[in-house]
Amino acid sequence: MTSTSATAAATSTSVLSPSTAYPTRRSRGCPLEDLMAFLGKPYVLDILRIFSEEPGPHRFLDLQRRLELSPNTLTSRLRDLVGAGFLTRTAYAEIPPRVDYQGTAKTAQLEEIFEQLGEWARRNDLRPMPVAARSRRVRGLGQVAR
Repeated sequence: MTSTSATAAATSTSVLSPSTAYPTRRSRGCPLEDLMAFLGKPYVLDILRIFSEEPGPHRFLDLQRRLELSPNTLTSRLRDLVGAGFLTRTAYAEIPPRVDYQGTAKTAQLEEIFEQLGEWARRNDLRPMPVAARSRRVRGLGQVAR
């Protein structure tokens, strides 16, 4: 690698409209609903968690190995995340080509949310509630009697 190619990095600012960054279904104008649909895409939360814990930069192949995703799936999700402002993409004029992805301030804000979800997961499990507790919850408007 020459010093010229090492310094010839160009940040790619993907120009995706919100309609291409979000799922293909029509937006109903509710930001939370649009966000939930976006985050519900396969592997989006997995990728965001990596970048919220370790902002980067991360290389495409490292992410692919870590997540065990096909190149097409990872490319699509990274493109969506760049378009939505969660990641930046830096392409280097090198041979072989090199691309780095880095989390943005928007992604860093998710760290606290992932920590809260982790705390919730440690306190709770995904087993169904016992029938008696479910019936008390319905009668008590969401409150389980103890």
